[in-house]
Amino acid sequence: MTAFFFVESEPPILSERTYNILSVAATPFFVDRGGHIHIYEQARALQRLGNKITMVTYHIGRDVPDLDIRRIVNIPWYKKTDAGPSYHKLYLTLLLLMKAMQVAREVKPDVVHAHGWDSTWVAWWLWKLMGIPYVFDMQGSFSGEIAEHGYCKKDGLYFKFLSSIERRTLNASPVVLTSSTQICEQSRQRFNLRQDHIWPILDGVDTDEFSPAAFPPDPALRQQLGLPEGKQIIVFMGLLKTYQGVDDMIEAARILVQEHGYTNAHFLVMGFPDEDLYAAKAAEQGVGEYMTFTGKIEYRETGHYMALADLAIAPKIAITEGDAKIYFYMAMGLPVVAYERPASLEILGDLGFYAKFHDPTDLARALYEALSQPDLLKARGAANRKKAVEEYSWTAVARRIMEAYQHVQGRVGRYRVNRSEMKPREVL
Repeated sequence: MTAFFFVESEPPILSERTYNILSVAATPFFVDRGGHIHIYEQARALQRLGNKITMVTYHIGRDVPDLDIRRIVNIPWYKKTDAGPSYHKLYLTLLLLMKAMQVAREVKPDVVHAHGWDSTWVAWWLWKLMGIPYVFDMQGSFSGEIAEHGYCKKDGLYFKFLSSIERRTLNASPVVLTSSTQICEQSRQRFNLRQDHIWPILDGVDTDEFSPAAFPPDPALRQQLGLPEGKQIIVFMGLLKTYQGVDDMIEAARILVQEHGYTNAHFLVMGFPDEDLYAAKAAEQGVGEYMTFTGKIEYRETGHYMALADLAIAPKIAITEGDAKIYFYMAMGLPVVAYERPASLEILGDLGFYAKFHDPTDLARALYEALSQPDLLKARGAANRKKAVEEYSWTAVARRIMEAYQHVQGRVGRYRVNRSEMKPREVL
């Protein structure tokens, strides 16, 4: 496996005001998946702007260069690295709070940046006990995510209970950041939040590192993967979970081959876990020979695989979440077939090939129409690359985050904690 690398060719870009940031990530950071890429690239961009970041996270995960990572005590029986709820998080969150308090006393941060719901509960206690203001980086609805992972029904009492927790958490958080304007608007309407309370900052992509120039097609890799010569390659990158639309993608592949009679395409599926189970499912559906499952690929290596593709697919069905993979598809100059969901529409605009939401039959139709127009594919891919370069810079995202830091400090103030005494937080 190729080692993770970090390019240090550019000096920090200093802004007028910089921050000492405690980043809280209630997750096994770093694992090669979208949410962690979001956290890591944000941190890189913030540090390039002159900020200092110290991260507190779980005991498992891979260390990455140039990021100061502090981990909780080792819990040998907890080894879950994929996304989704877990009852173990109840005590993991407490351990994370204890570690965060220890690190906060050491580094004396100006602000806490909480990534995800478990992290923001830790950040709230840091604010209450130590007076450190925080921003909540929300990647999706708490109640919506649990329902979409199959832990509750959206019309049940448990969902209503989770929604009440979500409401209280959002209202208690001084500033909430979202990766989607639609998620932001939905939260404002659902929970009656002010505009200056919840902001969309969107996601980004490093368009220098991820580009067709940086990753030209590699015939040797294509041969190594056993991809058929002369066929159009459709790439998918992401966790192999139902909420990511993987089941829909396999069904769409079946319809494309068996009902549309289109056999000139091959799916290259990058992701984990359960790649063997999904490969078996593809075989059961009669499309095993049309799909290659790579398993886990390191983040920095994904460009080599995307460079082999003619088309990318984003069939995610979790309506309350963003979809970071689309930024990478665009940076690599790929046209994209996606479901009509808020995040996809916002990122791609009129450059996407769209299918009706959660409809594998229409997804197959969109794939067939896109693949049948190679000239349009190339034009859309070039337009996507141009849009990524012009609109989706991580530096721009980092500057918006720093505006949120300034705003939250103006709202709640700041009290330093002496080792000998604890001071009360400022009340809004």
